[in-house]
Amino acid sequence: MVFVGQKIEGGALRMKPYRTLVFAHLVQDSALSVGGNNPHGFANLPLARDGLGRPILRGSTLAGCFIAQARALFPKLPSAITLETPTGKGDQKATASAWRFAHAHLLQMHAQTVFFQHVSIDRRTLAARENCLFSIEALPEGTSWDFLLEIAPSDECDFAQLEGMAAEVLATWSKKGGARIGRGSRHGYGWAHLEKIAIVRLDSRHVRLWPNAFATGQRGEALRQFFQDNNIPLLDLDSFLRTTQPVSKQAPRGYVVFSGTIEVGERADDFGKGYGLDTLSIGGHARLQLQANEFFNRVIPPIPPSEIHFKKEEEIHFKKEDFDPDFVITAMPTPGGGLVPYIPAASIRGVWRAGLERYCQALQEGNAGKELVEKLFGTTQQAGSLSISDGILDNEDWKLLWQQQLSIDEFSGGVYGASKFDRLCIAHGRFRWRAEITAAKQQEAEKLADPLVKMLQCLGDGHLPLGGGSWRGHGHIRWTLDRDEDSTNTRIIPKTP
Repeated sequence: MVFVGQKIEGGALRMKPYRTLVFAHLVQDSALSVGGNNPHGFANLPLARDGLGRPILRGSTLAGCFIAQARALFPKLPSAITLETPTGKGDQKATASAWRFAHAHLLQMHAQTVFFQHVSIDRRTLAARENCLFSIEALPEGTSWDFLLEIAPSDECDFAQLEGMAAEVLATWSKKGGARIGRGSRHGYGWAHLEKIAIVRLDSRHVRLWPNAFATGQRGEALRQFFQDNNIPLLDLDSFLRTTQPVSKQAPRGYVVFSGTIEVGERADDFGKGYGLDTLSIGGHARLQLQANEFFNRVIPPIPPSEIHFKKEEEIHFKKEDFDPDFVITAMPTPGGGLVPYIPAASIRGVWRAGLERYCQALQEGNAGKELVEKLFGTTQQAGSLSISDGILDNEDWKLLWQQQLSIDEFSGGVYGASKFDRLCIAHGRFRWRAEITAAKQQEAEKLADPLVKMLQCLGDGHLPLGGGSWRGHGHIRWTLDRDEDSTNTRIIPKTP
């Protein structure tokens, strides 16, 4: 006698699959922003929030990113997962997907959001365009989310295939930076990875074995414990991959990664003797002015150290409570609650685009140069093939410069009214960046990377200015490319994602 939910295969009785659940922690490797709606907020592009005002990653957002990764791995996805692009003929019937994602909530009780300021750059003048300043609300690097994926059986596809495809995507997302979620992933936002992955396989015996859906606080850890208490094994990702049906993948896409550093500060080489101090000024959001005291211990004061020895201590008015600069730098919060400077990937991307356009124009490449730039950086209709990470501090050796500036009356040559202001800029530091280029074939990816590498080699020694104030001595920093230990060639590493 065979009961409902059982089937016989090869003379053996096997329970019919019911659900496969995937629990994990989604950990951000960079700032993340997913679009929300808050017309009365301070940011032009606010975060998505739930009814209680808490940041949230909607299930539809996770589903779209997960399926996009699956499309890159497999030649075709079954209709049980997603439909092909609508044709407009009305011949496609909308059905529930076999991959179902729960809304992701923060694992931390409280998470401080940050505002990032962006501006569009005019490639002709390298200055900010008018009416192109906007701000993004995001959550900082290190923020963790609860992740839950449910794989349900479907009449349109074998359940083993659904599991196998999901396992391959999970393996990709388990690598650092392997998941790309939300807006701005091409310029550093939304890079993340999965940790503490646990998989639960349920069959027809467990149809009624579900936790209380109305109980409060039913999150990933509680659900894992619930299934463990009911003697259902939890598989890790490696075990899950070994026990899933292999799924044929499409030919691997071309993938090139290259990395390097941005060095700010006084030059020590022969060329730099007497060259002066290379500072960097990338304007931060006005909200950071309220937290400027966090930088106090890293600031070089406007009083020269040689003069400090000739003044009495009570005559030096350089106190933390008086430190209130009018213009600050881009910074991100640390897990300890402090602030550290960083270089936004959007700034790096903008400088590279403007520099490459001028580089191609100088070589008189015409339409070929325009097509190259559009392939790399994208258009309003098509995403580019280049992704860049934020420039993160390479070590703790960094300093800021407190500059006292004023405006000059062009008629009298004197000070223009009450126009004195204070500005912060980076006086010393080294930042590490990473870039990736994807294309249909490896040869094409390397061909796209080649002009970028040549540009950095030719113009990287102070001739590719970054940030604001390039006409006032800021931003003439040094770009360096990582090199192989046993070779003089720039490191361009082809990889299979």
